[in-house]
Amino acid sequence: MSFAELRPQMEQLPHAEMVQALAFLKSRLRADTAANREELARRHADMDAGRKVRWEDLKRQLGLP
Repeated sequence: MSFAELRPQMEQLPHAEMVQALAFLKSRLRADTAANREELARRHADMDAGRKVRWEDLKRQLGLP
């Protein structure tokens, strides 16, 4: 499916779902870099060691209200 096919559907989404779609796309773009893969590996290791991210911090990082 192309962006041209998706765009009309995306424009009809409620605001909250647009925000979710944007967060998803931003995470996909960041995931495609070597630096981000290293950062994700480090964060997964932190979580495995019991160090977690607070919900408020995660929402801020994702640009969610």
